[in-house]
Amino acid sequence: MKGARVAIVTGGGTGIGQATSKRLADEYAVVVVYSRSADGANNTVKAIVDRGGKACAMQADISVESEVIKLFEVVKEQYGRVDVVVNNAGIGHLKPFQDISMEEYDYIFNINTRGTFMMCREAARVMEDSGRIINVSTGATKSNASGQALYTASKIAVEGFTKVLARELGPRGIAVNVVSPGMTDTPMLEGGNPEKLRQYGAKAAAMQRCGEPEDIADAIAALVSDDCRWITGENISVSGGTSIV
Repeated sequence: MKGARVAIVTGGGTGIGQATSKRLADEYAVVVVYSRSADGANNTVKAIVDRGGKACAMQADISVESEVIKLFEVVKEQYGRVDVVVNNAGIGHLKPFQDISMEEYDYIFNINTRGTFMMCREAARVMEDSGRIINVSTGATKSNASGQALYTASKIAVEGFTKVLARELGPRGIAVNVVSPGMTDTPMLEGGNPEKLRQYGAKAAAMQRCGEPEDIADAIAALVSDDCRWITGENISVSGGTSIV
């Protein structure tokens, strides 16, 4: 498969990651990264291959440094290059501040912040010039809703180091941006009351509907395209107008 442009998508077995993997397969060989959802990742790969694209599934726990390093080594060995990295893997969390345990704190930050940081670091080390890094954050960093302290803080950290990385990689033509979805109908909603959350998301959005994974995937595809080569260090809200102020 060497010679094709390559995109790595974490959390590619479900939701936004799955939709993004399928969308990018029009232009890239896609490495669908998963931690536990092997069936979902394999389904993503099958859907891409069935329509003539190139893809493979790779397992990695992005909170473990050795596994992140190994992931990039294997991708480079198999494909010869890395052009796009979409850091989509993440974990939601909803609990009042005073009830949060330190075990929960470590768990959320290990995936959402540490994991994304290490993926960005390795991408910066091996990515082709003029590459693209997209970090998926959340509209919760704007709303600061009750019960979302850990989730919000873990994503605010990602937004912060994205800007610095964009400045550092700018001379190489590498664009680094954040996409912040509004309420999107993904398996993450199952951690709460899905129907109530969908209704809340639709009511909050100017377009009066909950987002779909494909809405976010299309925005990511646009950002990694050459049409957006002059956009870097930005946080793009993809929320149907939820974040209008």
